[in-house]
Parts: sequence; structure tokens; C-alpha cells
Amino acid sequence: MRFVETLAGGSGGYGGSRRVFEKSRFNTPAARRWLRRYQSLDHEPGYDREGYPTDRIGGQGSTAPSYMAASADAQDLADLQRRTVGLLPNEVLVALDSVYRYFTPAFDTLAWQPHAAELGRQRTAYAQFLAQGQLMGQFGRLRTFYGSVWPDAVPYRIQLNPQLDQGKGFTNHATVSGNVVLLDCHPTSRDFVAGSAVVFHEMSHSLSVQQRQRLQQQLQGWYLGSASPARRGAYNLMEEALATVAGEWMHAQQTGRPETGEWYRDDYINRYAQALYPLMKGYVERGQTIDSLFVGQAIGLFERTFPRAATDYANLFRQVLYWSDADDYQAAVQPFKDQFRSTFTYTATPILNSAKALSRARGGEYLPVIPVTRQHTATLRYLRQHLPALRRHHLRPKHSFVLSTNGPNGPLILVNAHTPAQLAAAATLLAQQKHLNAAQPLMPLK
Repeated sequence: MRFVETLAGGSGGYGGSRRVFEKSRFNTPAARRWLRRYQSLDHEPGYDREGYPTDRIGGQGSTAPSYMAASADAQDLADLQRRTVGLLPNEVLVALDSVYRYFTPAFDTLAWQPHAAELGRQRTAYAQFLAQGQLMGQFGRLRTFYGSVWPDAVPYRIQLNPQLDQGKGFTNHATVSGNVVLLDCHPTSRDFVAGSAVVFHEMSHSLSVQQRQRLQQQLQGWYLGSASPARRGAYNLMEEALATVAGEWMHAQQTGRPETGEWYRDDYINRYAQALYPLMKGYVERGQTIDSLFVGQAIGLFERTFPRAATDYANLFRQVLYWSDADDYQAAVQPFKDQFRSTFTYTATPILNSAKALSRARGGEYLPVIPVTRQHTATLRYLRQHLPALRRHHLRPKHSFVLSTNGPNGPLILVNAHTPAQLAAAATLLAQQKHLNAAQPLMPLK
């Protein structure tokens, strides 16, 4: 399951494994067609959890945890189908089975046969390492901080996923789904301390998902009800920053201190987590649950750490609405996804007469990024009528441009493009500019 997801370019897979496959004899035109078929399947349908904040990971649910648990227990592909009947439509289950069977020879040759014995030994050694350090007991203190509900009878299950390249240690990548954690590692690695920091980071996300509903609502209110202009930025980064602190606190339980150097490969999250560490450490070690006082101090730390966050694209793209009329929607928004990292991404099409997308664009919670690729005159007229931020700008439908401006509901980016290359040029231009420039909001595209 995870092997195929990785080959298909999914965010939950280790990139080194995909590169090994792409260089192998298994990377054929037929294999790429099978991967495109897999990408077209709705194999992880999601849904909103009523009563939970929609911009928290606890507000969205999916079938993924149940499917992952079934995959961990299944003896073979037929057993996986039996365990997942009713979880997904049979049409999807049969299609997944066909894809998995096609890639079984590649999985056996590249991933399983070379590493199975060593991974078995490593899993036993890793379990002993966690038990000897009583680390799961220490992790329980984080459950108190998050205010999470997690049954004691439901243990976490840590699965090791071989990285198929020349790395010799654990990577900084893991995935959690329900109570199953997949940790990428080299089969010969015994760097369990580094591996555990990543594992506990991911497990902290699962605690956030299971945070009591009332507390999730309160947290949203405490953050967004603040008078500070940094409230939205601090709220958007809360998830990753707290999980990063949690992983480093667990690292300190083993070594006496958090890791030196970079904690997270994102400047904002790395610096925010380091600023939050003393505050959260105190709460965890005193047995306190996150509260309004914590939130107020966290917002202040964010404001002092990132004084230009309100105009910095690296921050503004954290929560983004991609709203486009392009025939090839994915191709239209991919240049922006390549340039800017997002925590939450919402997509909408078409532009004209899309009430739900318009409401989200005017809500101020997400950065609207609007690539216009056709019906330029009618579309720009419609957007000007409904988005006040555009009314003070003279927008010519026949011209190609990118407009990055601020309005009563917050920043907005509009791209008027007549060729696909201009979309890529717009994304590159914004990345080079780095900050919203109020003195030059409208920039031409060649």
C-alpha cells in the first residue's frame, strides 16, 4: 500500500524509494499508466467532523486509519480485501487490488526481499529500546498537555518502512494514521534516538486529532479572538510547532536535551518551535493542559519572532484557497504548490458563479490564489464585483499579470494568464519577491 502511494508521488512516501524505482527496470510506460490509474481512484475519501473547527486536523476524517490498520494486519492481498469490505466501494477495492498485484514484483525485488530479515531484527530491537526507556509512559504526559482522549487499551503500532536509497540512518520522515506509525529508515540503522523523535512528533499529531471537541473549539476562539495581528499566523502554525516541540521534548528525555541545530525543515516552524519550547516544556512537566494563558503567550512569541509575517508569502501560503477555471486544474495550480508550502489547501473550480468558493475567498481564513485562464473579461468582471480588494485596481483582460494585494478581508493573489508558461512565471515571480509589495501590487507577465 505505502509502496504504491510513494511511487505515485504521494506526500506520505519517502522520496528516495521513488527515485530507486524510477531507475529500475520496473519503471515502464505500463507501470506509469498503472500509477495514473491509482492516482485517479478515490481511495481515501474524506469528510468533515461536525462540531470541530474545520481548519484543524481534528476537523477532517477519512477512511485512511482503518485501511492502514487493516493493511498492517493483513497476511496477503486477498486478506486485505476481506478486512476492508464495506470501508470503500467494491469498485475501488477491486481496482486497488489490481494495482497492488501489478506492483508486487517490484515491491518484492526492490523493498521486501533485500530487507525483510534485517527489518524484523530492527523492529524487535526498536521495541526493546522503547520499553527499556519507558518512553511510552513519558509520552503519556503529552496526552495531558493536549487534552486528548486516547484509550489505554489501544496501543500505538510502529511499523518500519525501508528507505530504498543510500542513506544509512533514519530519515526525518514518518506518517501517522490512527494508531499506526510508519517510520522510514535504513534497514541496518540503530539510531533509535533520532528515529524516536520523529515517531513521537507524528504521534503528537494523533493526539491533536483526538483532542476533546470542546477544547478544540476553545483553542480556535482563544487564538482567533486575540487582538494581535499575529493571531492567524500563530494559529496556522500551532499544529506543526507543538508536534515539533513534543518530539524534541521526548528526545530530551533520552539525552538530557533537545537536538542541536535545525528541528524542522521549514524556517517558520523551526524557529517558532524553538521559541515555544520553554513554554510548552513547563506545561508538560507540570502536568498542565494547554489553556488560554498558553495561547496568549504563544501568539506573543510568534509576533516577536516573525515581525513581517503579515506580508511574507512563506507565511501567507500556509492556508490557501486555489480557485481556478483552468481545464487542467492541477497543472494550473502546481507551479504555486511547487514554490510554496501549505498546511491546508482548498481547491475550487469553476470561478464563475461558485458561491461556496466565493464565500471562502471572502472569509479571510485562507489566502485566495486565483489563476484566470479563460473567459478573462467575464471572469475579471465577476471577481471585481464580489471581491472588494480588486476594485481599486485597473485590470485589463487582454493583459497578462499577477496582482498581489491586500483588502478588507486580507491578502489576495490574482493571476491573469493566457499561456501555461505565464502561470509558472507568476509563481516564480512571487517566490523571488518573497513579500507582498504594497508599492507595486500589479506586475506584468511576459
